Amino acid sequence: MIYKIVLGELMENCYIITEDNKSCVIIDAGEEYEKIDAFLHEKNLSPKAILLTHGHFDHCASCKKFQEKGVKIYIHQADADKLYTNGNLSYIVQKSFDSFTADVLLQEGEIEVNNIVFKVLHTPGHSKGSVVYIYKNNVFCGDLLFENGYGRTDFYDGNFSELISSIKKIKPYLNSNYTILYGH
Repeated sequence: MIYKIVLGELMENCYIITEDNKSCVIIDAGEEYEKIDAFLHEKNLSPKAILLTHGHFDHCASCKKFQEKGVKIYIHQADADKLYTNGNLSYIVQKSFDSFTADVLLQEGEIEVNNIVFKVLHTPGHSKGSVVYIYKNNVFCGDLLFENGYGRTDFYDGNFSELISSIKKIKPYLNSNYTILYGH
């Protein structure tokens, strides 16, 4: 089961995945911790891990509060510093940000989290450490793609040519057999 919650002023999509209706994995726990927590309580779900598609504040602002409750935070190693530096971009919109460090630094490959297998594809362009998570026939693409376009590359470590290469990298998954789940 996959649930979606839309969070914050930037309308970031937070996804919650459960296979046993008891525990779950969250992808991109952005702003509005209370909204995520209330949803988890309503569904009686216990979060075990948060997988971040990248380190911008609108995708990870709730992580520290979850981490304080024992939830493990995963991020690609190239974006890890965004969790405790201005690289998270919260200063641009004058938002406060509770700094933290990730528990697990990812590279491209396959991971198993809470008995759920994810394929991790490193897809730089929106940020140096952007990743896509593939779970069954679902592609969680963060800000690589939007419903009507592609992610921004005008931030300090964005790169348009890398973004285009990353889109080409996930092209095999952009067919009717896969569901694309966007970051916004």
